This record gives sequence, structure tokens and C-alpha cells, in this order.
Amino acid sequence: ATADYDSEILFRAIKPTDGDLSTDAARAMLNFRLAPDDTTRVNNLATKARAGTLTAEERTELDDYERVTALLEIMQSHARISLNQAGQLS
Repeated sequence: ATADYDSEILFRAIKPTDGDLSTDAARAMLNFRLAPDDTTRVNNLATKARAGTLTAEERTELDDYERVTALLEIMQSHARISLNQAGQLS
């Protein structure tokens, strides 16, 4: 439930549908990604979650990754809308 509240709060704060970012800022945001080591870690944690073998600490870590990923998705949505409104989405 916490991740849902986090996403809702971030959505209201970032206002991704406003499309008011500069082209440079929007393009920079579209390059935001988890580091390769983090992507590997998320995949490992997800595998353990599917197998039902996550520890409580690993569940917390995976939840944190999910929150960070949700933030990146909201920011990138804002960036795509901004570029689209500026006629720069390619």
C-alpha cells in the first residue's frame, strides 16, 4: 500500500501531464535508468520473490526499487508529454 501512496503523492507533485519541461530537461529525463548492477539486483530479487524465498530485508529492498522505478516512470511520462507538446517527440 505504501508504494501506491508514494506514486499518488509523486504524481500530484510532479504533475506529469503538464508538459511544461524544456526540451533539454525532458530529453535528459528520458535517459534516466537504473544502473546495470541495480537492474541485475532487481532481476535477482524478482526471481526470489517468484520462488517465495525473499527475506524480509530483501522484500524491503525490492519495494524500494519499485518506488524508485515508479518515480522514474512518472518523470519520464512528464518528459514525453513535454516533448510531444513541443513537437519534439521522436
